[in-house]
Amino acid sequence: MKHLQKTALWLCYATVLVSSAGAMTPLQAADNRAEEMVTAAEIGLIEDVRKSLEAGVDPNARNESGWTALMQASYNGHTEIVKLLISRGADVAVKEDAGWEALMLAAQFGHLEIVRILIRQKADVNAVSRNGSTALMFAAGNAHFEVVRVLLKQNALVDAKDYLGRTALLFAASEGHVRIVKQLIAAGALTRFPDQEGNTPLLIAVRGGHEGVVRVLASDCADLETADASGKTALQIAEEKQLKRIVQILQNAPACQ
Repeated sequence: MKHLQKTALWLCYATVLVSSAGAMTPLQAADNRAEEMVTAAEIGLIEDVRKSLEAGVDPNARNESGWTALMQASYNGHTEIVKLLISRGADVAVKEDAGWEALMLAAQFGHLEIVRILIRQKADVNAVSRNGSTALMFAAGNAHFEVVRVLLKQNALVDAKDYLGRTALLFAASEGHVRIVKQLIAAGALTRFPDQEGNTPLLIAVRGGHEGVVRVLASDCADLETADASGKTALQIAEEKQLKRIVQILQNAPACQ
C-alpha cells in the first residue's frame, strides 16, 4: 500500500514538473514553483526543496490545497526537510484552510522529533483548528504516548474541548488506549467531562467494549450514574451488549464520594 502511495506521489510530482514547461504568466509560474516545492516536501525530496528555496520560492508558499511545504514535511515525517524549511524562514504557525498547523499534523502521526523541533520554534501547543481540535487530541487519539508526554510537559491544556465537547481523554478512551488514558488522568484530566451528546469517557469506553479503559476509569471514580443521550448508564449499556467482564468491573467499582 505504501509503495502504491509513493508511486502516486511521484506521478503527481512528475505531472507538476511537466506542466511547468509550458508558457505561463509570472504569477502562474510562481504558483507552479510553489506547488513543486510543496509536493517535493510531501514526497521527501530534500534536494528539490533546497533548489526551490535557492531559486527564491517563499518557504511559506502554499499549494492549491492551502498546504505549505512545512505542513507536508511534518505530516509525512520528513525531519530533515522540516529543519531545512525552518532554517529558511518557514513559519510554524501558518494554518491551512481547516486551521491545522504543522504541530498538529506531526502530533497526529507520532513524529516525535518533528514535534520537538516545532515546539523549540515556539509552535503553540494549544493552537486549535477550526473545529477546536488540538495537537494533544490528535496525539491521544492515535496512542502516541511520547508525543502526549512532550505536549503535556509544555503545558498543553489537558481538558480542552473541540466543537463537539470532546477532550483528549475522550478520544483516547474511544480508541481503547489504556496507557494514554492513564497518562492523561495522571496529568489531571477530568474523567466526568461529557461531550455535547452526554458521552463521558466511561460511556464511550463501555460502548466500544474497551475493558482495560473501563477498568482504569471505574477505579478513578468515573461517574457510574451518568446516562447517555438515550438515558442509559454505563452498566446498562454493558448489560445490553452482554459484556460480562465489563459488567463485573462496573458492579465491583469502588464507591466514590
